[in-house]
Amino acid sequence: MLGRITREAERLTINGSGIQGVQSLTASYNSVARPVSNLGINSIQYYPEGPQQATLEVNTLLTHFLPVPNELSSYKSRDPMQNYTGTLPFSGVVDHGSKKFYFTEGYLETYSATCAIGQIPQSSTSSVIYGNFGTGAQFDSWEQTSQTPTSLNVTSYGSMEINLDTFATNRVNSFNVNIATPRLPIYAIGNDEPTGVIAGTPIEVNVNFEIEPDDYEIKNMRLIPDETVFKNTVITLKKNNSHDILLKYSFDDMLLTSESFSANNDSNARINFNLRSFILR
Repeated sequence: MLGRITREAERLTINGSGIQGVQSLTASYNSVARPVSNLGINSIQYYPEGPQQATLEVNTLLTHFLPVPNELSSYKSRDPMQNYTGTLPFSGVVDHGSKKFYFTEGYLETYSATCAIGQIPQSSTSSVIYGNFGTGAQFDSWEQTSQTPTSLNVTSYGSMEINLDTFATNRVNSFNVNIATPRLPIYAIGNDEPTGVIAGTPIEVNVNFEIEPDDYEIKNMRLIPDETVFKNTVITLKKNNSHDILLKYSFDDMLLTSESFSANNDSNARINFNLRSFILR
């Protein structure tokens, strides 16, 4: 009898924490084995020609633990995947029905957070798995205990604000944050896995906004970059109908890389602009 695995039986756990709000997940690998033939032998054998890696792509709602009163970290981002844009690796388990598979030594390469009017804010990540991936004896004694939060909160587009130096507005139509962390695996003869994975530098950060302008002024393109560097860029997402801060992005010295103004007779004027900065390590 044929069966199917529904979403209720699927779960992603990373470093012991159950990832909430998962909308889609793709875990995959491509074999690096290639056929080898020889003179005098009427057969083909297969051998690996390079390091074996896997990929993990996850799309989630921007869900967060509710801040705990009196905690110094109450205003710290609770987005679990954002914590891995630096040097930390992660391991995890994917449950699907009565089966599961595992992965180790995962490193996040790209992180994106998006919010727009009419949409629930979401984040997307893409990671490379340099360790083990799949099932087998090496995982028989390895188990992750999933700690599922008892209370979550999903921020809404109506509770976001941006602040660019002296310019502040809550008339934001959309924003998109992209963080790209290049990875450099170090391999040595005699090891299937890398002896280390270096977070490349610089880490590139791009932030795009679409706003309905109030006090914002288009910059003079002849003054690039003298007057087009924003010293402090802050995006704040608050709990709906509350002043409680659930998520905050803060970047320094972002360069304005593009700017556009649009208007028509059936909608408000809009400005779209992109900022870019680099984090050196």
